[in-house]
Amino acid sequence: MKKILFTLLALYFAQAFADTPEEWIARANKAIKTEIRASSNTIHSKYSLGSLQDASAILDSALERFPYRIDIWLGQVQLNGEMENCKAQARYFEKIHELLKTKKDKCELKGGQKIADADKLLEGEFTIAARQHFDKENDPCYEMLARQMLKFLPNNVEALNAMSVVHLLQESDSAIVYLERAHKLNPSDCIVIHNIAEFYKRKGNKKKHEEYTMKEALMCKQK
Repeated sequence: MKKILFTLLALYFAQAFADTPEEWIARANKAIKTEIRASSNTIHSKYSLGSLQDASAILDSALERFPYRIDIWLGQVQLNGEMENCKAQARYFEKIHELLKTKKDKCELKGGQKIADADKLLEGEFTIAARQHFDKENDPCYEMLARQMLKFLPNNVEALNAMSVVHLLQESDSAIVYLERAHKLNPSDCIVIHNIAEFYKRKGNKKKHEEYTMKEALMCKQK
């Protein structure tokens, strides 16, 4: 009960005194706390789940006042990534995509910065969010964001490569379909070339594996 009361009071004061997007963001950042976790042989700190939820609630209130501040929407993506709530991340990405598609002229980043290339912004933010789940070996969340990224960016090399990784993790032959499309769009993308080589290695196709390994050596090692 005390925890609920504290959260409600925190939200009330945030709403009462925050007048600019930056003030809302500062209050959300201030709400985030770390806690010490100990296991059998390690001690580490991580963000408190409750404080992340409080920060997310503050940002939701901020978005009611400033619905076109895309950096605040992206802050929600980041917070929910820390909470490993990829369903919420997908909902926020859906809203971001909708705003950029229908109200791009009104959308802003920090400091009133306009968004010149909406697809480039989405590509970067999806890549960061999906990579976080990949590094934690959270395959279902990685797949969810990879599929959504490809839905919004169907002819994007990073989106196609992310979807190929989903199929590589599942040991599915469909991975090569996405890799070939990505390679056609950008024949010099080193990550795509590496993943094609990896695909053929797993399939036991020595000739193709050597072909793309050689391409990677010639085109990418010097970059």
